[in-house]
Amino acid sequence: MRNFGRHVRLIPELIRVLAILPGVEIGRRRSGPGPLLRKLRTVGKKAPHRDAAARARLRIAIAWADAHFPTGPNCYRRALLEIALDQTAAAEPIHMGIRIGGAGETGHAWLGQEEEATSYDAVFTL
Repeated sequence: MRNFGRHVRLIPELIRVLAILPGVEIGRRRSGPGPLLRKLRTVGKKAPHRDAAARARLRIAIAWADAHFPTGPNCYRRALLEIALDQTAAAEPIHMGIRIGGAGETGHAWLGQEEEATSYDAVFTL
């Protein structure tokens, strides 16, 4: 019962995520990163500014929706959703790391610092 309040606070965030998810996914599949990021950053600049706890709740809601997406989870989708839904995230760089010729996962996208960059052959920052 103690976690009930925590889960209830996720509902508004989950509604926001689910409302914008179809448009983000269409953009992800049809647009290049440059035009799509410009559009989503404009949306995100109008989004609420969240403190660390609120941003963590947003990330949990994004992760839940992403994990239940029919085509499976996608790190780029998660980063795009966060950019569109959080004012601070809208101003952060997005990094795309690529492993050349590797088996398994060959790329990853993330927001913020370049801390994960050392495990990739190439990193693009937008």
